[in-house]
Amino acid sequence: MSEDPSPVPRRPREDMASPVDLPGSQLIGGHPLGWTTVTIAVASLFLALTNAVSINAWAAELAPSPTSARIVAASEWWLATSDAIGLGGTRAAMHRAWKGWQAARFDSQPAMAD
Repeated sequence: MSEDPSPVPRRPREDMASPVDLPGSQLIGGHPLGWTTVTIAVASLFLALTNAVSINAWAAELAPSPTSARIVAASEWWLATSDAIGLGGTRAAMHRAWKGWQAARFDSQPAMAD
């Protein structure tokens, strides 16, 4: 009556690629790829709406060409438009706060040269 000491490997569930039994898409309420796509699209739209300064800075660094000139013109228009309707206010406030923290010094530390 000898028993085989090696355990029998457990087969993974048929509907899962991983042998680890995870709850799957029930955590986020839908297909994970769809959820991720929507999240990235919303974040990209938010950044495009509120961060026109960075888009303009990127466009200004492109190599000169007729296409890059159109991109720069469009980014400058978007920067002016977003500033006019107040979309850049949050970024500007955060940038001012950051520059204030960056300029902060200890009492014994000399001021930074510009």
